[in-house]
Amino acid sequence: MEGLRICKGCLLSETDKKHEWYLEKYRKAIHPKDKINDISYQERLNKCKTCNQLLDSGTCQSCGCYVELRALLKTGTCPNHHWPLL
Repeated sequence: MEGLRICKGCLLSETDKKHEWYLEKYRKAIHPKDKINDISYQERLNKCKTCNQLLDSGTCQSCGCYVELRALLKTGTCPNHHWPLL
């Protein structure tokens, strides 16, 4: 794909800006009571960025999710148990 920078250990928002609208659309569709706070969200993403299961374009090799979307939900869990339960 032209313009797509493949980066193991990067999130979708860091590699493919043309698809950032997808993340934003999903974020807006989630009810605020179902989202975690910004600090916890960033902590989760930071753990994902150091995990060897994070693939190019921000997907998790263990479960196939986009980690930026799973990490946003209060009910979201890490398949490798890297996030504490809220």
